[in-house]
Amino acid sequence: MNRLMPSLRLRLIGLFVVLALAVAGVMILAVERFSADQIMALAKQGGASPAEAQAMFDTYVARVLVVGAIAGVLLGALAAWWLLRRILRPLDRLANASRAIAAGNLAARVPDPPDPELRGLAIAFNQMASTLERVEQLRQALVEDVAHELRTPLTSLQGYTEALADGVLDPTPEMLRTVHEEIVRLSRLVADLDQLARGDPRPLARAEVDLSAVVQRAVAIASPELASRHITIRIEDVASLPSLMADPDAIGQVVSNLMQNAGRYTNDGGEVTVRLQAAGQWVRCEIENTGPEIPKHELPAIWERLYRVDRSRTRATGGTGIGLAIVRQIVESHGGTVGARSGHGKTAIWFQLPAVMPNA
Repeated sequence: MNRLMPSLRLRLIGLFVVLALAVAGVMILAVERFSADQIMALAKQGGASPAEAQAMFDTYVARVLVVGAIAGVLLGALAAWWLLRRILRPLDRLANASRAIAAGNLAARVPDPPDPELRGLAIAFNQMASTLERVEQLRQALVEDVAHELRTPLTSLQGYTEALADGVLDPTPEMLRTVHEEIVRLSRLVADLDQLARGDPRPLARAEVDLSAVVQRAVAIASPELASRHITIRIEDVASLPSLMADPDAIGQVVSNLMQNAGRYTNDGGEVTVRLQAAGQWVRCEIENTGPEIPKHELPAIWERLYRVDRSRTRATGGTGIGLAIVRQIVESHGGTVGARSGHGKTAIWFQLPAVMPNA
């Protein structure tokens, strides 16, 4: 069936030819119907016999037919060429771009045609192509990042186990502690990837949470490492911060991830500031650190999975690009929002959650 059906181009050309011939036929019928009596009367007034008048009329109609048919076909062909060029050229470009994407060129795009309907199709196609390109970039980044994150601890574990097997090293508590830390690092990476793959955090076990206490615990855990780099930690708290109705472990993970992120990107000798405040029916936590700024156009992307502002620098500091994605996932599952700002040598990441309002 499809092989026997002519192409859209041929069908449009045929349609215009038929329309041109129809116009020529209408012209002939009009001449025969409305001009026959006048032409015959004029011929008789000139002294022509009825037979001669009929012959003159037939010759006139034949000329009108030929001229009308030629003019109709030419005009129809011209209109068909213009319309086909206007309609089919964007479709040809779209087909070529589709074939290029199928061949692996995800950067292929189509220009916007002048017609609104075709322009909408081109815009939708370009958006789809951009999404595919972004997904492919994230896929490549995922493979590269996971391979890198797994390679470092596995290499360390391989070296220790080979040394133990060969009798080069004795199993000391310090060495076993290092092996355990590498295993914990691997387990954390697998858990983070698994949580992102599920799309939703584990079921929430909500309870009343004191965000100030959660922050104090996270700061206490991060303090030894930050102190070794001469990084100062300041907490700006309010006297009476409302409680949260949230999952304590999940909120603890949020604050811990933000503290780790701030410490990771703070220069040695810098400062990390934690601000807690109540704003209406919300409780807000902001963690600000001194250090390299994030370009303004990249701020919305830092919440994406595996996104890194500086890939080489993040690897050097041990980041995976997963922490902020998990933060947003947990906060939004609690009905909260996240945000970031960067400038003047400082970067601040914040989140806010609904507060537990006291009974009126």
